[in-house]
Amino acid sequence: MPRYYEFEISLQEIQPRIWRRLLIRTTATFAQLHKAIQDSFGWQECHLWEFRTPTLQGRPIAGLPGGEEYNRPTPDARHLKLNTYFTGKRVVEWCEYLYDFGDCWTHDVKLVAVRSNKESFKRRLLGGDRTGPPEDCGSKPGFDRMVHYLESGEDLYGDNAVDLGAWLGDWRPDGFKLGRAKEDFDR
Repeated sequence: MPRYYEFEISLQEIQPRIWRRLLIRTTATFAQLHKAIQDSFGWQECHLWEFRTPTLQGRPIAGLPGGEEYNRPTPDARHLKLNTYFTGKRVVEWCEYLYDFGDCWTHDVKLVAVRSNKESFKRRLLGGDRTGPPEDCGSKPGFDRMVHYLESGEDLYGDNAVDLGAWLGDWRPDGFKLGRAKEDFDR
């Protein structure tokens, strides 16, 4: 019977919380978990990323190869399996996922449980709330700017609000629809 990690992933510093809960095979790689996070949050894979220990120094666990240029050699996420870090035996198991080294979107990746399932699948979205921030919006202050604009029609930065509205398009912080997201994610 296939075994799955149940993860809850949430963005740090954002309230109300933006989160996803998903299942992914215990034999999956960190690159596959990266892809699952990207797809579930609506990110577009436009930026650098890495998984790291949830400590002050944030030692890289896995990411894109070639981190030597940043003086941070990072194990290649395509070849590193999740079960090299997550065991399901410790009381609390989690890491951080950093996406976009400029905007610095840090996600908490918490192992909730290890489950067996008679049905075989690669990954499955179980839950979530709120839409992920738009790419390149400018980190938390930029996200707050977007939300403020949608609530008031004003741009906190004093720029042309019409341009900001056009840039946002149909993005809405409360636009996450679990049913539609599950269809896309579970395929």
